[in-house]
Order: sequence, then structure tokens, then C-alpha cells
Amino acid sequence: MRLFYCILCIFCFSQTLLAATDNKAIALLKGVEQERLKHKCFRICYTEHREEEGKTVEQIVDFDHGKIRKEHLKTDRFNGMKSIFLGDFLYTMTSYDANSVNLVTPRSTHAYGADIYDPRLIGLTEVMTHTTSVTDCLLYTRRNNFSTQVTELDGKKVHLVVCEDGDDHWEIFIEDHGFRVLRKTLKSPYIDFQIDAEYLNQKILPFPSQVKVIRKEGKEHKTVRFNRTITVTNFEVKKSFPPETFTLASLNLPLNATVTDYRINRTIGYWDGEKLADDPVRISAQEWRELEEKLQER
Repeated sequence: MRLFYCILCIFCFSQTLLAATDNKAIALLKGVEQERLKHKCFRICYTEHREEEGKTVEQIVDFDHGKIRKEHLKTDRFNGMKSIFLGDFLYTMTSYDANSVNLVTPRSTHAYGADIYDPRLIGLTEVMTHTTSVTDCLLYTRRNNFSTQVTELDGKKVHLVVCEDGDDHWEIFIEDHGFRVLRKTLKSPYIDFQIDAEYLNQKILPFPSQVKVIRKEGKEHKTVRFNRTITVTNFEVKKSFPPETFTLASLNLPLNATVTDYRINRTIGYWDGEKLADDPVRISAQEWRELEEKLQER
């Protein structure tokens, strides 16, 4: 009887220790979440060098309580792109000289091509989409079997949160000060990725100053899907944005640009310089040029 009691005590103690370890891991992940989500209205600018595509894209993102306006600046290798995400739907304009805008649902193929997402994901996941949240990236609501330990990374003492879920092995290295994610990795049968983040600029916290992402796929992880470096160049907390920021007017559309609603598969209007009209605007060539110049000055 005494032996049974001792075994029971050891079992209960071990279960308590395991629960405490799990609770600490979850607390660390929630700390990261709270730090990343503390700003609700801001502008962030960053460049993304895509090694696998051989191009660098400069991006400007306005974020206001879930509304997102993103602009990919035009370069000699890229035509540029603008998108506005409003929760239930989004507008996408594929290039600066495009004459059309698509209105699509968040789950549509066109929406994923817009490359628009919550910028607070930077450094937390290798695949950023508008359907992914910061909470998703931190796993604790979707996975089990978390543990934590204190270790070193590049000479710093950090917390290592480990998640074992079937064949997936996740590691998240978290700096105690500021709950900063310094590294995140996944090793699984068909996906292997590593994200490394640096926080060298105090003015842009809680965002990292630079993030390097490598994602490999395939049975032997030989296919490099992503090899990218994101560098944050500016971050500014806002009280609010001008009302037109998250409207069609902010896209500086050319005259008579068409807006197609892919939810109902039809054109819903033509841009008349200020709003959508039922029919194209008919003006003289001189008036057309003057109006185009006016739009370009905005």
C-alpha cells in the first residue's frame, strides 16, 4: 500500500511538473502575441528580397484595426500592385497602369495573388496571407505537447519553446525581454523551414529590423520554395488615417478603370475620377489628358 502511495505521489508530481512546463510555454507564446498585437493603427514600410525570384519588392502598408492597404512600389523588375483588405472583401489592382480593379472574397484565388496580409506576421511565419493571424503563427490554439527550456542562441540566454505534434517538430526561440521571437523552425517529413529575426532598431519595435526565411520542401527537402530577406525601413504608430485611405479613391485609378466584382462575376462600374459610374465617361482628348495629369498628381 505504501509503495502504491509513493508511486501515485511521484506520478502526480511528474504530471504537475509537466503541466507547469506546458503552462510556461503557453505563457511565453501569449506574451509574444500580446506584444505583437499592442499597436492597432500604424504604417510600416519594408523591402523584401526574393532570392528565388531574383527581385526585390518595396512595400508600404497602412493598418487600421484590421483594415489593410498595401502598395507594392513599381520597379524595373516589377509592375507594382495595390490592394485594400476590408475583412469580408478586398480590392486588388495588379499594376500602376492597369485599367481594372478586382473585388474578391478573402478565400478566392485572386485574393491570394494580392499578397496582402497583417504585417504583424513578419518574423512569425514563412507564409504570410490575409487569412493567417498572429495567434495562428504561435500554434498554441492549434497544437498540443508544448515544453520549454532555457538555452543559448548566438550568445544570448533565451527560452526555447518546443512543440511536438505527430511528425512535426517546432522550435521557437524567444528572448525574455520584449517577448521577441529570434528564431522559429519546423522540421517535418515534407517541409523544413527556418526564420531568423534581428531586432537592431529600437524605433521599429516590436517589429524585427530584418528577417531571413528559408523554406525547403519535398521528401528530402531539396526544393527551395522561399529564400527571402525582409528589411523593415520605417514604422510609425498612427491615431487614425484619412477617411479615403481604405477606399477606391486611394488607388489613384485611371479614368474609366473598370471594377469587376468576382463575387457576382460582372462589372459594377467605371471610375469617373471621383466615384464609380454606371457608364464610361465620355470627354475630349484634351480633357482626358488634363484629368489623367490631375490623378497622377495625387
